[in-house]
Amino acid sequence: MLSPDTQTRHSDPFGDELGFIPHLPGGPEAINADSFDEDVLQSPVPVLVEFWAARCGPCRRLAPEMAALQTELGDQARVFTLNVDEELEAAERFNVRTIPATLLFVNGREHARLVGFHDRNALRQLVRSGYPLPAENPHHNDSE
Repeated sequence: MLSPDTQTRHSDPFGDELGFIPHLPGGPEAINADSFDEDVLQSPVPVLVEFWAARCGPCRRLAPEMAALQTELGDQARVFTLNVDEELEAAERFNVRTIPATLLFVNGREHARLVGFHDRNALRQLVRSGYPLPAENPHHNDSE
């Protein structure tokens, strides 16, 4: 029989046995300060990073928008999440004071940022501000 802690941990889709809380299972990959430079600053394509925390309601609302955008962009841009409660140093490095904060990095530098909840259209526009993406599919439905 599992202990109450084990039962809770395994029934929580946002947690695993090591205590890591992914932002959205199946969503953008979580990164940390150790991999930030390689994954973000050295990327040959634009990178969108959402700074978030599990305690943040708007962050939870933003998670499916980021996941959908990641799928839509494919290999045209990379999408990551960074938990500020676990990676405070990285948040301080980029002067993130309010969450959710979505930062766009192009050629190793912060190009733009959005603070607060924004829908997929706003996030797409943010990515487009730093990199010309192919024209939108006129038959694409954002509600999918």
